[in-house]
Amino acid sequence: MAAIETKGTSGLGALKLGMDALAGFVGFGCAIASVLGLYAVVPGLVTAAGTDWLWIRLVYAISMAVGFLVVSLGAHAIARHKCIVLIAGSVVGVSAMALVLFVPAGPRFLQLSCHSAIAVGMSFLVVQWFGFVCSQPYRMVLMLVAAGVAAGIGGCLIEGYLVDGAARVLLVVVWVVSLGCMVALMRFRSGDALPPAISNKESDKRSKILWTSTIMLSFSSFEFGLVVSVASETGAATWCLVAALGAAVLLAVDWVGKRVITERSMSPITPPLTMLSFVTMFLFNDLVQVAALCFLSALFSIYTVFGWAAMAEHVRISRLSPLHTFAKARILDYLAMAGGLAFGFVAFSMAANGGLLAVQVSAVVAIAYSFLAAFCHKARFPEAGVEDVGHVSLPETKGLWKKRCRAVSEQHGLSERQYEVLVLVAQGRNAKYIEQTLMISLSTAQTHIRNIYRKTGVHSRQELLNLIEATKLYGED
Repeated sequence: MAAIETKGTSGLGALKLGMDALAGFVGFGCAIASVLGLYAVVPGLVTAAGTDWLWIRLVYAISMAVGFLVVSLGAHAIARHKCIVLIAGSVVGVSAMALVLFVPAGPRFLQLSCHSAIAVGMSFLVVQWFGFVCSQPYRMVLMLVAAGVAAGIGGCLIEGYLVDGAARVLLVVVWVVSLGCMVALMRFRSGDALPPAISNKESDKRSKILWTSTIMLSFSSFEFGLVVSVASETGAATWCLVAALGAAVLLAVDWVGKRVITERSMSPITPPLTMLSFVTMFLFNDLVQVAALCFLSALFSIYTVFGWAAMAEHVRISRLSPLHTFAKARILDYLAMAGGLAFGFVAFSMAANGGLLAVQVSAVVAIAYSFLAAFCHKARFPEAGVEDVGHVSLPETKGLWKKRCRAVSEQHGLSERQYEVLVLVAQGRNAKYIEQTLMISLSTAQTHIRNIYRKTGVHSRQELLNLIEATKLYGED
């Protein structure tokens, strides 16, 4: 009888873990669908086309930047009080959305206030889900984010195809489901949903988010704003969402397989194709224009997944505040998105008037992007002197290099002792030196090195160094 009870408890525990994972996936996917629906679906339901769509999207982008600013400044107090402020703000946001969608339009000031409340509440909801992503095991983060983004894009596609009344109901329901999943996780799995209360100053001290990386991520948000504006005017929004969905699904499938698609593998082809898309977007019509928009949409989808996963890894390894780090990085992104929304609307208006000015302006943006990409693409690692056993000159060994070694250790399941050996091997130290430094036998040191090679799938020290170099933390050039 005791054995039967033990078995039942174990099964119940496994079921509970599965339900927690399901709630996290559903809630995160609904959060992504809510953000996309806010920019792609809501403007068409509450305003007329043209400038009305532009101003409401600008209000959303700027208000979300303000919401992230509030979270960034008060992250320590918010986490210490168990994110009650974020939950309350999300409730206010979904209530404002219901008011906007189901109550006849009132005075202009009241409309503006409601739209601002929607966007601020949305930023509060998104930052909570980033805290949940940070709590997941490394091997699950990329899969969770890729699958969640794919599910969110699919949800946005469904919202866009529903009739007016059904779309309004689904927009509110999706947000409520996401918020309900977050509240359930905070209630029953507080360790996964409630971020640690790390002071903002201490988090800033530990964080090494470089401006070059922040600028590149912000340009990706600029592309998103541009695509939203132009695709809405040309009727290509569905094709763009399908392209973004395909890219997210491809990343999720690639994660299960050999993980061929990485930022490093894409870096040689991304800048030229991005510049080509900008130049040809208004130079041609119909299929070429749609293809350019679809490419930018797929690119944004891919880098959104990479950005979330890389930032979550950076937060975990560097022991940062998830709320403060994520919100601080998103402020500039949404301001850049506002710029992209305005630029897309203005450029499309120029192209509609039959002039070549839109092509010229897009070419200027493409050239600026090429210079920006070249400036931000710096060597992230010292290439020479890494394997010199006698005189290792790695100024980053105690900082960036060591964090990369820690990331490799977590990704491949190395023990704490194997991590220590990994750091020494990465400095170019041989087994004899490791024996003396760690006060272990020579055979033990050699065994650790062999096990590190086996677990990481490399066959030489140079391959191991290449693996560490390819491990990119969030905020690196």
